[in-house]
Amino acid sequence: MKHPLSRITLLLAPCSLLLLSGCNILPEPQADPVRYFTLSGPPTAEAMADAPTVRPVRMAGYLRNRAMAVRVSANEVIYLDAVRWAEPLDEAITQILRNRLRPMGGGASVVVNLLRCELVRSDGNQVELSATYTITPAAGSGEARSGTFTATPLTWNGGDHGTLVGLIRQQAEELAGAIAAAVEK
Repeated sequence: MKHPLSRITLLLAPCSLLLLSGCNILPEPQADPVRYFTLSGPPTAEAMADAPTVRPVRMAGYLRNRAMAVRVSANEVIYLDAVRWAEPLDEAITQILRNRLRPMGGGASVVVNLLRCELVRSDGNQVELSATYTITPAAGSGEARSGTFTATPLTWNGGDHGTLVGLIRQQAEELAGAIAAAVEK
C-alpha cells in the first residue's frame, strides 16, 4: 500500500514546477564588451629574392600584454580590458615592416626595438610610437647603421577605439617608411 504523503508529493511536484518556471532565476546573458584589433594586413607587393630580413621586433615588457596599454602618467600604465590585440603587437609590427621592405633589394638585416607604442592620456590623448633600429648590410657591403625613430605625434579624439588603432597603424607605417629610407642609403 502506498503512503498517502507520496500521492500528495506527486500531485504538488508538477504544480511547483509550473510556479518556478515563471521565476527568472538565471541572469540575462550580457553581450561581451571586448573588442579585438589587429594592425597588420596581407602583403601588398612581391618579395624580392634579396629582400631585407626583418628580425622579430623586440619590445618593452609592458607592451607584451594582449590588453592595450595606456600611459596615465610618466610612470604608470593601465590596460584596457575591453580593448585587446587580436595578435601579439610585436608580430603585427614585424609584419608591417616586412610588408614595407619586401619589394626592396640589398639583403640587409633589420632589427627593431619598440620602446613605446601607446596612448598617453596625460599628454592629451597623444598616440606615441618610438623605436630604435639597426640595419646590417649584406655580408661585405658596409658597416651596420643604427638609428632612433619617433613618430609624428597624433591625437586621438577619445571616441572609437578602432580609430585609435588606425592612428597606431599609421605610426607603425611611418616607422616602416623611415627604416625603408635608411635601408636605401
